[in-house]
Amino acid sequence: MASPGYRYHIGVLDEDSTCRVAGEVRFRAEGPYTKKLVQTERTILMIVCLEPGQIIPPHSHTSREAFVYCLQGEVRFTPGVGPAEVRAGELRFYDGASAISPRNTGSERAAFLVTLVRKKHS
Repeated sequence: MASPGYRYHIGVLDEDSTCRVAGEVRFRAEGPYTKKLVQTERTILMIVCLEPGQIIPPHSHTSREAFVYCLQGEVRFTPGVGPAEVRAGELRFYDGASAISPRNTGSERAAFLVTLVRKKHS
């Protein structure tokens, strides 16, 4: 059952409000794979999968804070708060104020989850 008080607009949640992320890791030779997994009124959970060398153009989330959790491989985020490598098993926070551009700089595939949370003043 979904948690009381939460309305899921889209998503891949099962009847226990569980998202099976492993089945959503997919890669595309023609460009990054991104998919919004869950969206509530304040939060968005996305998965992003990058082949080696793939990049997402610079963008910002000025009304949201972002938590990035790397599932596999490694991803370099620039410019953001400064170039930062995020490796499998690591979590990184971004305040959303600066543009970021994720790039798979490694030789292996990379996948990460992004949790965007609407800022209180937004």
